[in-house]
Amino acid sequence: MLRPILLLAASVFYLAGGSGASAATLSYARAGHVAGIDVSHWQGHIRWADVKNAGVGFAIAKATEGQTFVDHRYARNKSRADHLGLAFGAYHFASPDRSYRDAIREAKHFVRTASLAGRHLLPVLDLERTGGLSRSELIAWVRSWLRTVESRVGVKPMIYTSPSFWKDRMGNTRWFADNGYRLWVAHWYTSSPRVPAHNWGGRGWTLWQLTDCAKVKGISGCVDGDLLNGTNMGRLRIKNNR
Repeated sequence: MLRPILLLAASVFYLAGGSGASAATLSYARAGHVAGIDVSHWQGHIRWADVKNAGVGFAIAKATEGQTFVDHRYARNKSRADHLGLAFGAYHFASPDRSYRDAIREAKHFVRTASLAGRHLLPVLDLERTGGLSRSELIAWVRSWLRTVESRVGVKPMIYTSPSFWKDRMGNTRWFADNGYRLWVAHWYTSSPRVPAHNWGGRGWTLWQLTDCAKVKGISGCVDGDLLNGTNMGRLRIKNNR
């Protein structure tokens, strides 16, 4: 995900149920939620055992961008997280354009690279750019990408976006919420996120990225910090959503 340089001030204690750690301190964690991270090559070499022991309950890594780009850290991130039994998922950074079947080509590229199986978390579309598409064109592009991934993985992907992007660029449509696509909302520096599409059609958020500069043992520098709405990671696994 794209990130300006920001800091999160609040600090709370979190008992990492099901994460493999008996107790840990994560500055962004909250009671009644599972704390996670999302990563890409920007985090460099990650010491995944330390990450898990720090109380991180899930991780989502960048796999692809556009029609051809592959994050060179993805394969190792996936392998190490899987080896440790850490709940793991993958995201595709959308790079929409008007070229022929672009959404379908990007979706197929992601599916091939991410190689997600039943134990993994739902695939994710990271939507931050329009590529110059109009509102209606972008909505159609997103539908095409989601449907292509769904047809190949067998589950509905999740959408990552910010409230402002969804309102301004997607017309605050609730079609995706009403058709079963979950929301991963990016909204920093607030006690609770602003949820687009009329509280996502009354369903609320599933994941919340609440900071782009969490400090987690095993990772040098900043990393995005996320929360699951609740404590049941199982409902996000592919095998439970087929």
